[in-house]
Amino acid sequence: MKKTISIIIIIMLFPVFLLYMLMKAHRDKINVNIIEDCNLPDVFHEFTIFFITDIHRRRVKDSTLSRINLPIDIVVIGGDLTEKNVPLKRTKENIRKLKRWNAPIYFVWGNNDREVDSVKLISILRNEGVIILADDYSELKRSNSVIDLIGFDYSPTYESVTNEIIAEKSTNAYKILITHTPQSFYHLPKQTRSMLNLVLAGHTHGGQIRIAGFGPYERGALQKRGKTHILVSEGYGYTILPFRLGTNAECHTIKLMQVNQ
Repeated sequence: MKKTISIIIIIMLFPVFLLYMLMKAHRDKINVNIIEDCNLPDVFHEFTIFFITDIHRRRVKDSTLSRINLPIDIVVIGGDLTEKNVPLKRTKENIRKLKRWNAPIYFVWGNNDREVDSVKLISILRNEGVIILADDYSELKRSNSVIDLIGFDYSPTYESVTNEIIAEKSTNAYKILITHTPQSFYHLPKQTRSMLNLVLAGHTHGGQIRIAGFGPYERGALQKRGKTHILVSEGYGYTILPFRLGTNAECHTIKLMQVNQ
């Protein structure tokens, strides 16, 4: 009798559990990240980035973006803007929502972006004024100071010519690497990694569904390795199933602060 009652309770609670995971996958969290760095040029003090990655099938919420009451200097899309069977119209609408700050938008490729018609996606990005960084860089200049935005193209083997670009640009510029996969950074030679000041990545979704704290990937976090700040986002969307457990649907504001040594 007790066993039967237990089974009935489990069956009754299961839809509630699914509803909770569905809600978690669509309840947006805005992470406010402040990075203090003595290597940041003075003229870029309080330079602010909006970072979003792994949108996948989701529609970006205007209600979430409207909660950001900061001036945004640039927007960074860290890959997986879309995926197979997502209408291109939805992708275009998401990009247009990210133009609300009238700030330059930068994009790097994720693995799922390659599932769609690349020609059509590139056309949408360019028509909307999005700057594509595929093993390339862009310079942000203020006075005589420079921030190098370096973007990795997606590579399942983590091989990228961007390693050469980083090494070649051995200037005093503040270097920000944008890569869809965090492992791309760790596969760089140690000397090259040490040249980077900030890394922005996604891909892992923080494991997306974690049972008792365990998942296929580590939780997203802002960490520091040597002088390099590394932000791995848990992503805005989801993959395969529209559920989350033990992780957040998140996007980020990143304010860079110059501090004395």
